[in-house]
Amino acid sequence: METKKERLVLRRPIGKHEERSYLEVAFAVEGPVERIDIAYRYERGGASGPVVDIGLRSPERIVGWSGGAREAFFVGTEKATPGYLAGPIAEGEWAVLLGAYKIPEGGAEVIVEVEFARPHGRWMKGDLHMHSVHSDGSYTMEQAKDSCKSRGLEFMALTDHNTASQNFAALAPDEQLLLIPGVELTSYFGHANVLGVPDALRDFRVTTPEQAEEALGEARERGGFVSLNHPFCPSCPWELGFDVPFDAIEVWNGPWRTLNERALAWWQEQLAQGRRIIALGGSDAHREDRFVKHGRPTASVWTEADTVQGVLAGIRQGRVVLQFDPDETCMALASGKYGIGDTIPRHAVEEQGGVPLTIDICSAKGDRVALWSDRGIEAVWDIVVPADNSDAGGWEAEAAEAGWTVQREIAAILAFDAQEDKGCVPAIPAGASAESGVAPQRIEAENAHVRLRFQGSADRLFYRLEARRDVEGLKRSVMTCMTNPVYVEQA
Repeated sequence: METKKERLVLRRPIGKHEERSYLEVAFAVEGPVERIDIAYRYERGGASGPVVDIGLRSPERIVGWSGGAREAFFVGTEKATPGYLAGPIAEGEWAVLLGAYKIPEGGAEVIVEVEFARPHGRWMKGDLHMHSVHSDGSYTMEQAKDSCKSRGLEFMALTDHNTASQNFAALAPDEQLLLIPGVELTSYFGHANVLGVPDALRDFRVTTPEQAEEALGEARERGGFVSLNHPFCPSCPWELGFDVPFDAIEVWNGPWRTLNERALAWWQEQLAQGRRIIALGGSDAHREDRFVKHGRPTASVWTEADTVQGVLAGIRQGRVVLQFDPDETCMALASGKYGIGDTIPRHAVEEQGGVPLTIDICSAKGDRVALWSDRGIEAVWDIVVPADNSDAGGWEAEAAEAGWTVQREIAAILAFDAQEDKGCVPAIPAGASAESGVAPQRIEAENAHVRLRFQGSADRLFYRLEARRDVEGLKRSVMTCMTNPVYVEQA
């Protein structure tokens, strides 16, 4: 959805007699606004020309001042240009502040542009699992933020082990990133993220299912969102049972590996039994690494606001798509106005005579896309991209710089996985392609975008998507994108 923006152009002549005074150019904010962008210009005229400073006033107070250092800035609910305060955008009279520091005899005219962004739905990309020097990582907070921003991410979750200090070290808003408070409960019997609360854990020392139930239950009572991390990791699996309080399962930890296949198979089995569990993923990045990178995988979350609580609300609703990299294959799944994480009500199913699905796929490069339900795979499409349309994406560009082909890079990840994951036999979900007997349809992408349609059945519990890319010379594939389900209400 495009950002709904409104733009004002305001002019303010400044006379010589107003030199060394502070002037206001007023404008009104009416209705909900989540961000205000300000830009100004005037004829500077060199050493003898005017010098006009700039700042901003809200209905309550002055919210920032740039002097003459900036020609543009913004304030938002939880982000702002340095020198300005983030916060709720109040209705009422605002004013751009002009400091008439130096004005020539002929005066000057300042042109001010004000742009409002109204609240709107949008996909935001981020990483939901990472570590810093506040536990056993080597990234400082600023290094982690810079790394995420360089990868095109818009939010990051602070999930250091058994500590809350990282959340208090990141209290100041960032200009580009939302910082989601969190902690990874790290026990000798498994790990779990708690997102959304600066100080979620009273005590992390859990050694029994009963203690885990108490600790995670208390974290949820404080408003935390609980995800069980890498539950089938050979070195640190979740051994405290799946009857503890939790909201999500981390099915994608770091690069796609065998431990993720096992988590995915378990999640599919739970969904098929009617249990609604949200699937999440995160890089688990601790330090610079060839394979483990911030945003690998990327969690794309549908949110109605550019705020931490907006992102958390999207996660709680299951409006999450996981991608190999920020610029890799992305997919959306909808039935009319109902999308990922939604439940299609029974009356809508009956009115439509089933579940008509619309599937949008972007940036696929030779991927095989599978539509899953509780019955297994329902349909398969091979996405073919013409040669002149196959610009290198993120992982391909990195691979090319290192002298690798994409296939060799993926193969290296899988070889690394094999060394680190000995004895972990991949679990294949019931209804996987080898058993499903569903013949793939060949689809050619135009401008790296494909829209598919499928008539779903009313008796299915859910529908979800997976996209995979084969590795040349190996009988393996790597997940490039997967969605959470669209659920179907049953009679």
